[in-house]
Amino acid sequence: MSADAASGSKPKLKLTPTQWLICFIATLGFLFDIYELLMLPLIGKDALMDLAGVRPGTPEFTHWFRIIFFVPAICGGIFGLLGGYLTDLFGRRRVLTYSILLYAVAAFCAGFSTSMYQLLFFRCLVFIGVCVEFVAAVAWLSELFPDRVQREKVLGYTQAFSSVGGLTVAIVYGYLSQISSTGGGLPVMPDWFAGVLGKISGDSDTAVWRYTLMSGLIPAIPLIIIRPFLPESPQWQKKKDAGKLKRPSLGALFAPQFKRTTIIITLLFALAYGGAFGALQHMRLILPKAPEVAADSNAAKDKAVAAAQAKKLDKKKTAIAGKKAFKAAEGIHVAHVTKVQEVGGLFGRALMAMVMVVVVARGTANILPFVGWSVLAVFLIYESLMGFGLKFADPNASVITAHLMCLGKGILFGGILGIPVWWLTTRLTNYLKDAPCRSVLRAIQLPGIFLMPLIFGFLIANSLSTAYIGVFIAGLLVIGQFTFWGNMLPRYFPVHLRGTGESFAANIGGRLIGTSFAFLVFTVTDQRWQGIFPESLHGPEGFAMRVAYTTAAIGFFVFALGWFIAGKLPDPQYSDHENENDDEPKAIPAIAADDEEETTAPEDEGNQQAGH
Repeated sequence: MSADAASGSKPKLKLTPTQWLICFIATLGFLFDIYELLMLPLIGKDALMDLAGVRPGTPEFTHWFRIIFFVPAICGGIFGLLGGYLTDLFGRRRVLTYSILLYAVAAFCAGFSTSMYQLLFFRCLVFIGVCVEFVAAVAWLSELFPDRVQREKVLGYTQAFSSVGGLTVAIVYGYLSQISSTGGGLPVMPDWFAGVLGKISGDSDTAVWRYTLMSGLIPAIPLIIIRPFLPESPQWQKKKDAGKLKRPSLGALFAPQFKRTTIIITLLFALAYGGAFGALQHMRLILPKAPEVAADSNAAKDKAVAAAQAKKLDKKKTAIAGKKAFKAAEGIHVAHVTKVQEVGGLFGRALMAMVMVVVVARGTANILPFVGWSVLAVFLIYESLMGFGLKFADPNASVITAHLMCLGKGILFGGILGIPVWWLTTRLTNYLKDAPCRSVLRAIQLPGIFLMPLIFGFLIANSLSTAYIGVFIAGLLVIGQFTFWGNMLPRYFPVHLRGTGESFAANIGGRLIGTSFAFLVFTVTDQRWQGIFPESLHGPEGFAMRVAYTTAAIGFFVFALGWFIAGKLPDPQYSDHENENDDEPKAIPAIAADDEEETTAPEDEGNQQAGH
């Protein structure tokens, strides 16, 4: 599904087999980038209860949750900045490959943790790999595709699979929770690393969170096979071979021509990540307050306790059975809502990609891509509500029929929905065609100012139905911004500074400062600060609603301040990567009148002006 190519005399370009391979490995990297990051909101609560023995809402729980959220982000930000420097120094492909291998192996080992310090160590390694991978992948893709429209599509649609990563981890977590609660339980964890990490206790040797972490190894398998066939960035390689590749420098980002741009982009990245880490990722802690979720979890617990008592198990085993059933039932609901949230993020990324193709690359988009993405989104939502089940509790239910029904509803309702989505987006792109690039970002930030407080302050805890609606919209608004940055960020820095500049903005601004909003959430909602909330929200029982109101306030803050700062964002200086002159940057308007033709690879570097 893609927008049409820009009109003109040039034929539509098709991807070569090597380019398809490049898109596959970049897609895999982006997908598991978010897959790894979004594991923690799903498994963090249960992991802390098993490894640290703490209860949500207590000071001890808050202490460890702040550490497990924020310390890996600090490590990722610092080492990610180093990774950006190495990307400029040693090449995009090499750094991309090893960063994916690092986070995949570290995630697998995290599943065998027997203490919080071990889990913290492996999560730090995961964050380092993820932070480096994003920078290397964006720089690599932006330099491998000389045609402007093709480049926007590749950057936009490969990044859309980041949301597929969030959806996939929710599916895996939900399916494992389903097996744990209704399918006879997961197998006991092997003792492969018992000599190094210690023996896993019987209370958590079949825990869902362990198997979810271990699934992070998946991207390493195809990467090992494909790596020899991946090319290096021709632009980076050409400059390196010619001896024209300047040595990257962090200080150069604050030279007069880059200082303002670096600061503004870093702040905007921080606020974008603030929306994710300060609001979106805490849905899991608010949802148990929804009446349907609380009722189902308590019913599962009572049923498991009754079954254990019928078997005349001792009190400890009975309590463990009840706790596991409660967490599994709650986990199923959390996984379903998380899937809808990620579908919203996927839809937001797709819409932003199509807007970027039209507004930035001067391509065109007909109704078909909008209908196609709408059909996919509605289909995935119905599958999410069904749990993407491979089997159902009712033995008479037909799995194939159930999935075909989801497909039929997706085609019917998605096809209808796609028409107004196309009409509204077309009106928006027509309005933005003569506007600066920053207007695209502000267009998605403006509704978030009003909707984020409503979603997190009311809709999620109100009922399961309103939670589904709210998290879909929140995912669209928060995650859609990242496609804008994935497409535009490489345009703000020259080749020799591209990895360093992207890394500083994404890792210092996003992964380091932005993720600190998670620290803020757990500080404000701690019992020691509960005096700022009404008395009805005090104590462990009021924890979920303290999180709800805190995330609502943060959602408003990051979108409102982001909208204001985005108004100061300058236009990019290095739009045409192949033809840029590092020493003579030229600011190009968002849409120039003489920029009708798509960019093609030049014969001699620097023989054309930078286009937008």
